[in-house]
Amino acid sequence: MHEYVFKIKKGDVEIELKSDDLEFVEEQLGKWREELLQQK
Repeated sequence: MHEYVFKIKKGDVEIELKSDDLEFVEEQLGKWREELLQQK
C-alpha cells in the first residue's frame, strides 16, 4: 500500500500530512488548493 506524505511550510509554520487513504488525501489537497486560490 502507498503512503502519501505532504509537507507545507509557510514562514515558521510547517505542517506534515501522512496518510495511506487516497480519498482523504485528495479531499485535503482540494481544500488546500481552494484556500490558496482565494488568497491571491
